[in-house]
Amino acid sequence: MSAWYLKKKLGPLCRISLFEASDRLGGKILTRTFDAAPAMYEAGVAEIYDYSMTGPDPLRELIQHFGLQTVPMDAEQIQLDGELLDDIPGMRRKYGAQTADTIANFRKLCASMVTPIEYYEGIGAHDNEHPWVLRSAEDVLDEVVADPIAKRFIKVMARSDIATESHNTSGLNALKNYVMDVEGYIGLYSIQNGNEQLIHSLQTEIDAEINLDHRILKVGKTDEGKYAIEMVNGKGPVTKEFDLVVMCLPHSWLATMRWDGELLRHAMVRHVAYFDRPAHYLRVSILFDMPFWGDQVPGSWWMSEAFGGCCVYVEGTRHDVGRNGVLNWLIAGSDALAFSNLSDEELIDAAIKSLPLSFGEVRSHFVEGKIHRWLSSVNCIPGGLPVRDVMTNHRPEPLEHSGLVVVGDYLFDSTLNGLLDSADAATDIITTQMIKLRYERGETDNVPSDKIDRAYFDNYRNLGPYQEVWQRFTDPDYLMEMIKIVWRPKKGYRLLVAGSASGELVGALRERGVDAWGIENNRYIHGKTPKALKKYNKLGSITKLPFKADSFDFVFESSLCHLPEKQVLRGVRELNRVTKTGFMFGSVTSDMTTALIDRYDLLRGLKKLGTWWEWSELFFNNGFDLSAHRVDRTDQLWAATLKAGKGPGEWYADADSLRYSFFDKVAEDD
Repeated sequence: MSAWYLKKKLGPLCRISLFEASDRLGGKILTRTFDAAPAMYEAGVAEIYDYSMTGPDPLRELIQHFGLQTVPMDAEQIQLDGELLDDIPGMRRKYGAQTADTIANFRKLCASMVTPIEYYEGIGAHDNEHPWVLRSAEDVLDEVVADPIAKRFIKVMARSDIATESHNTSGLNALKNYVMDVEGYIGLYSIQNGNEQLIHSLQTEIDAEINLDHRILKVGKTDEGKYAIEMVNGKGPVTKEFDLVVMCLPHSWLATMRWDGELLRHAMVRHVAYFDRPAHYLRVSILFDMPFWGDQVPGSWWMSEAFGGCCVYVEGTRHDVGRNGVLNWLIAGSDALAFSNLSDEELIDAAIKSLPLSFGEVRSHFVEGKIHRWLSSVNCIPGGLPVRDVMTNHRPEPLEHSGLVVVGDYLFDSTLNGLLDSADAATDIITTQMIKLRYERGETDNVPSDKIDRAYFDNYRNLGPYQEVWQRFTDPDYLMEMIKIVWRPKKGYRLLVAGSASGELVGALRERGVDAWGIENNRYIHGKTPKALKKYNKLGSITKLPFKADSFDFVFESSLCHLPEKQVLRGVRELNRVTKTGFMFGSVTSDMTTALIDRYDLLRGLKKLGTWWEWSELFFNNGFDLSAHRVDRTDQLWAATLKAGKGPGEWYADADSLRYSFFDKVAEDD
């Protein structure tokens, strides 16, 4: 996934070498068939989450990009006390109204504790403020669920997803799994002919040198600033050097490596320790000569209280198993850890014995069993506690090893979707580093410079004098249309332009009826402000704005990226202080295409180059929230952007980048 993203983002600007310790690619994505019959089953990742009902779903889009067919999965059965029951109605029939109502009320409570859009966005700053984040799932259940049978039901239904005991995870992590049983939050599906089809498809497009059977032993830095990777293959030890490194290793494997240099070693020890919350899976897959359960199981799986709570998949609902029947137990948590010590034969026997009594005598139908052990394969509090920002998680040592990033599902939510998000974030960071390296090495047509001087404005972004070309980048009509779409102000409004140069945009907005003001810190260009605009175009810094709190309905900035790293936080907080309603982020980011960056010399004068992720998390932690988090009008914004000629090749690469350009100011208790 990381190699695929790098190829997509950087194309021929990078050469990728991929090293894999095993004899295959794919890791936990593993589709297999039995020896006795060509019946297919998932030996690794059980299913894929579908978020498309709420917003953009990158993994779903990737699967569609490859033309892979998918199979929806759903079920509502639970096996308690040896009997299959149909969710809440079944619980009501067997255990009574009180138990059923307790479950229904608990689900309503969960839905009130995290909305579908909050579930979808998964913003760390929000998670850290949640009332259940610092409480264990066990404590939360003890407090809010009095009925012991209902509590048992809730635990069984979530155990396979949480992959640990309720005392080992947070109430918030458990909550995110509880709402999976509530309509409107998520869907589930598999890839036809096996989830591993995704790996084969990715491999066709990554254009990388693939080296199997290469296990990494040590990572360090050379005197020349490159990264030295020591590894061992079938022939012996080998060392190779690279400009940038992406470590896509599971958390448990990171701890087995050596990290050269005390600074890096300390950073990686802290990284491993922060996420050292192992959770476990055990797969028991059994081939039967026929699907003897008949119509007793109409769905793709059922939840069983066996093994402390596990999911039993009916593989024939998604894969070709011929005339056979295939059941696939996903055993989780302490049971997975304990039962892994048993032999394959003992595990198969235990799985068969756990089947519902209504299936009758089943042992005579047994043909073959397969065991796959996934110990420490996921995290019981994915994202860590408290949740940290994306940059901190993916770049453990930013001072001297900014070109070394890590990727893992444990950094997000222990799903394939989270893994793709992690790969996206990490390769954004790598893209930033690559862009910086090219610029510093003089590999572009632009002369490297960190100064914003007279020459910068005399040939603004390689197009000519600022006064003649400014509207190419800040079209007042487009800006007003964006404000209209996102916030729909009912009357005139007051707006601050942060990075207003000689005030042309301020003047154009005022001509259109907007009470626009500007702030500019460069004396040369500010000195060219027309006399009629001097009152409205102030000379000063966004780190110390000469305005009272809540002075402006909206703020549009294009200058944060020109602040030194140490002043950026102060600048964001000042912009928040003077903002009353909405904030528009307009700085240069490393997500922009290299062709666009080179054409307009966008790196000139930049002190901070970051990704949409990095900037947005800075805003989340300092009083802003995504406007799309409340009312998503991304489609309208994208249509207006394309109409204004601000789309691909000119500024915004895609609609998703627009989502991270508009923010609401939020109250401290919001």
